Amino acid sequence: MTPSFTSLYIAVPLMAFLAVVQTAVLPFFPIFGLSPQLPFLVALSWALLRDMEEGLIWAFIGGLFFDLFSVTPLGVSSLAYMIGIVSVLWIQQAIPASRFLLPVILAFLSTVVALLVYFMILLVLGYKTGLTGLPALLPLTILHAVLILPVYWPAYAIDRTVRPRSVQL
Repeated sequence: MTPSFTSLYIAVPLMAFLAVVQTAVLPFFPIFGLSPQLPFLVALSWALLRDMEEGLIWAFIGGLFFDLFSVTPLGVSSLAYMIGIVSVLWIQQAIPASRFLLPVILAFLSTVVALLVYFMILLVLGYKTGLTGLPALLPLTILHAVLILPVYWPAYAIDRTVRPRSVQL
C-alpha cells in the first residue's frame, strides 16, 4: 500500500510543530524529570494504525525535525525512530489486536530499541555519550508506555474518520 499524499501533507507540519514543542516547551514542563519524545510517539501511533511504510515515513520526518533542534547529526534520530518502529511492527503481527494493551507494550519495546540504537549510532560517530543517559532509559520507556494511549486514541479516531473501514456482509 502506498502512502497517501494527504498523510504526508499532515506529517510534515505536524512533526515540525511537535519537534518545536518538544525542544522549546517540554523542557520547562518535565514529567517526572523527563521530556517525552512526541514525534516518536505520534509516528509509532500512526504506524500501528496504518502500515509500516507510512509509519517509517512519519518517523523519518519526525526524526529529521527533531535533529534540526538538537546537537546530534542530522538523521540520527530518524534512523533510531525508524528502527524502533520497524522492530515492533513485526511483533505486532504475532500479538492479538488490542487498542489498549498492544500500544502500551509496543511503545515500551519500541522506545527501548530506538534509544539503544540512538546511543549506539552516537558512539559509532565518535560522540562521547557515556553511560550517564542509560539510567533514564527505563523511566522514559515507562513514560512512553503511559503516554502512548493519549496519543494513540485520538490518532485512531482521526484515522477512522478520515478513512472509514468498509463493512462486508
